[in-house]
Amino acid sequence: MPAATHIYHNGTILTMDSRASTASCLAVRGDRIAAVGGPDDVAPLRGPDTRLVDLKGRTMLPGFYDCHSHYMRAGMYNALYLDAFAAPIGSLKTLAELAGRIRAGAVETPKGEWLLCAGYDDTGLAEKRHFSLAELDALVPEHPLFLRHISGHSALCNSLALAAAGIGPDTPDPTGGLFRRGPDGALTGLVEEPAAMDRVLEAAPAMTGELWLISARRACEDYLAKGVTTAHDGGVTTAMWHNYFKAHAAGIIRNRVQLLPKHGLFDFSLAPRDPAPGGWLTGDGKLSLGAVKLFQDGSIQGYTGYLSNPYHKLLDAGLPGQWRGYAIHTRAALAELITGYHKKGWQVAVHANGDAAIDDVLEAYEQAQKALPDVNRRHIIIHCQTAREDQLDRIRRLGVVPSFFVVHTYYWGDRHHEIFLGPDRAGRINPLRSALERRIPFTNHNDSAVTPMDPLLSVWSAVNRRTASGRVLGEEQTIPVLEALRSVTTWGARQFHEERLKGSLEPGKLADMTILAENPLAVAPRRLRDISVVGVLVGNELMFGEC
Repeated sequence: MPAATHIYHNGTILTMDSRASTASCLAVRGDRIAAVGGPDDVAPLRGPDTRLVDLKGRTMLPGFYDCHSHYMRAGMYNALYLDAFAAPIGSLKTLAELAGRIRAGAVETPKGEWLLCAGYDDTGLAEKRHFSLAELDALVPEHPLFLRHISGHSALCNSLALAAAGIGPDTPDPTGGLFRRGPDGALTGLVEEPAAMDRVLEAAPAMTGELWLISARRACEDYLAKGVTTAHDGGVTTAMWHNYFKAHAAGIIRNRVQLLPKHGLFDFSLAPRDPAPGGWLTGDGKLSLGAVKLFQDGSIQGYTGYLSNPYHKLLDAGLPGQWRGYAIHTRAALAELITGYHKKGWQVAVHANGDAAIDDVLEAYEQAQKALPDVNRRHIIIHCQTAREDQLDRIRRLGVVPSFFVVHTYYWGDRHHEIFLGPDRAGRINPLRSALERRIPFTNHNDSAVTPMDPLLSVWSAVNRRTASGRVLGEEQTIPVLEALRSVTTWGARQFHEERLKGSLEPGKLADMTILAENPLAVAPRRLRDISVVGVLVGNELMFGEC
């Protein structure tokens, strides 16, 4: 039997296997795990050249699996856009503070060039309103301004930006998006959903290959620092696809990234003939194929999530009473799209926050399965935040994977309770306990760059459901720590059919491991978010920290 290249010992190893086994030693041969257990289990694999690695009492577990985010765009916003993040993600608390940040950015930007900002959150500021178009024009009179909302589903633009994009009062709304207008028909500067936002950004300077590489490098650093060994990019365009391969060739991609082609913006002739999820796109497995990504609604905190009942309070005076948000596609059109991809062999992942959007997605998945039954695609509902009990029953029956956005309970939980959803609906947002009781293997994600990449914060939120103010938002939907960890490891790998390679520390699987300073199963639940990531190994290569 060939000797192990490395033996890790003197630590707590959480294998996350089906028995939730723990061990003290782990042997690796090349990039694969060879044995897990105690000293006697790994001793036969020790050879003269085997390196012994002392974990010094720390905890090793499977590398965190990012179940949904926007890897390269997260790097782009963090590296290239002006920081406009409100608390608790950033430091801004008022419109005046945000205006000061934007003015300072304008001073540093040559006259006439675009000023791109990310992280703006209107209800996270004291005034709880948007800038008016007149205010935007006065604030930035010499630069086209694009102020991206934290949700990623809207943006504020000044008149220079709108004019550069050829958008005026008589410009028709794009399919699936809105150029918001006031009662008099005049543009307000608010554009909603990617269809409208992309129309504006098409007038801005295009991303160059060099800028995409800068974005990929920043994303890699940010994700590895939080223990992520497999990341996702949920919405890859044709240009991004090409630049991912350039970044890989340049050695920039050091964790693994799964690419989810974006419906409508991707040249599917580039994809493999067999679009099975998890298929490797590079020989080292650093790039792999994911599901095709679609949208059926927007964001709850942006009032574009599609609900079956009206929003609790409407702070946006431009919205009509009994507002429920809106769908991107008609139910029939969505079903036709999904059935088409299903028949071609694709796994499908659809963004749906509101329960009305979730209804549309489930009906489309059911129609697709009737058209081509007896296939286990594990189609996904991304976010699935306001899923009702009857919808969870249907999710279970159809074998759909809900990927929840549980950190919403921290970042926007207070506002869901008081503004967007009201106490009852807010208390069951991201209904993890209900899903667990049905034995649904759900996942959790951060949706970076909407929120910072931090799987341990997802675990903390799933266990505690504490808001930014300290309120417990729906204690009946809390779950145990072990299951919260599974949602960012074992069940994450299963979501994209990668459970034979990733998600647990077992012989034959990839040696993708994260080392933590403390054991998350042993610390007080309130301290889960404070555990430090000490080291990250991808294919047994140290990519972050130490071991």
